[in-house]
Formats: sequence, structure tokens, C-alpha cells
Amino acid sequence: MGGTGAHRAPDGRAFTSDLSAQDFFRLLAAGAVPVAFVLGTCVYHIAHQSIMQTLRQAGQNQEMVQFTQGIYEARELALVRMQAEASEARSSGIVGVNVAVANHVWGAHATEFLATGTAIRRLADEHKMPDTTPRPTFTLGLDH
Repeated sequence: MGGTGAHRAPDGRAFTSDLSAQDFFRLLAAGAVPVAFVLGTCVYHIAHQSIMQTLRQAGQNQEMVQFTQGIYEARELALVRMQAEASEARSSGIVGVNVAVANHVWGAHATEFLATGTAIRRLADEHKMPDTTPRPTFTLGLDH
């Protein structure tokens, strides 16, 4: 069932996305299409301090450099992995990026970063929506 066209992934399959209908329409109006839902994850664990380290730091308010550096590296690795998926899908960018952080019950010092987004591709001029296309408007549902 593969095909070609502006609204297909590079392999001819249908694209995947987590965009809302309004965000999808805004993306089309801006001259781009979704290519693939992409993600990257990194779970990291920072070891407990030794008893001597804990005693030396007792009563002191200081940064735990190892822990802070671990957080920065884990977040960056999750984003790099997401970007690698977008590159593999031959996209020109990522929209709707969300980075979620979760702590796991199997380790007090285990934390996961999950980066998600929609990889996009810019459209050639012949595929762009005409300027006369109606633009989405904000609506507030009364059912909530």
C-alpha cells in the first residue's frame, strides 16, 4: 500500500505524528508536513555516596556535582537519540518536542528522560497550501 507524495514518509508509508488537528493544519499552512513520530530515551542511575562522603557534607548546603552532571548528560542523550531518529527519517526539523522526566520504583536514584516530537519536512512550493486557505481559529468547547 506504499505510495509517493508530499504527505508520505520517505519509505512511502503513511506518516506518524502526535500533533493535534489544529497543530497539523498550522504545520501545513506553514509549508511543512509531518514525517514521523520520533523519540529518544535515557535512564540513568547515580550511585549512592559513601558513608565518609556523607559525613563530610553533613550540615553543608552544596551542589552534588556528579548528580547534576548526570542529569544534564542523560537529558542531552535522550534529545540526541530523538534527533537521530529524525535524521534517519530524512526530516528537516522537529516540532512539538516534549521532555518528560520519571523516577522509577526499582531504584531511588534511577531517573528516565523521554524526549518525543514530530519530525517534519518542508514542502516544495507546488505542494504548499494557497494563501486563500482558511486559517484555523481558536474555539472553546462547552463540554468541559
